Amino acid sequence: MRKFNLFFLLISILVAFSCNHNNKTSYDISNYFNKSEQDTLMANIVTYIYKVPKGVRKEERFYQVYRPLYVKQIDQFKWMYYHIDENDEHFFYVIRPARNVKGYKRGVAGSFRLNDNFELTEFREIMNTPMQPEEEIMKKSLYLWQDLMYYKSVDRYILNRDFIEFPNESCQYDFLKKEWRYDVVQSTSSEEPITEMP
Repeated sequence: MRKFNLFFLLISILVAFSCNHNNKTSYDISNYFNKSEQDTLMANIVTYIYKVPKGVRKEERFYQVYRPLYVKQIDQFKWMYYHIDENDEHFFYVIRPARNVKGYKRGVAGSFRLNDNFELTEFREIMNTPMQPEEEIMKKSLYLWQDLMYYKSVDRYILNRDFIEFPNESCQYDFLKKEWRYDVVQSTSSEEPITEMP
């Protein structure tokens, strides 16, 4: 009986490891793009989700003159998951730097479409995690990603601040302005954000 239980335990561990490994590899960006293309995509995403260079207005962040500044940042970002669905919508989950003294990061999930010039269109951030150690973000990322793939949302985790900081009851993503805002009632809001997200 003991041998049987040990055998069953080993099989269970192997199955669990295999499922987790297969889930990660099936959503690996390398299934879709080579390294050069990945870097281009990451620089495009960084332009949307990371801080604007000093002295640059947000509406100017897409100017080509500032492109090298974003390209320099991509090594600080990490791909976690990537998927293109049957409607050619691209979903991503990346880990990005966050402004804090502890070196904590943020997890960011979002989606976009890709045009013939390899440019992002219909970009949106779906959620941001709290600032946490990278290992913690990586552990929780699979739960968030599984919901995003299955339900096309992470609504089940919205009220759990250990998993999701944005969106919340006071901060929503403005699809038109491509930023998180504390004053958004609807996406046509013209007010300036109360504060900038770290």
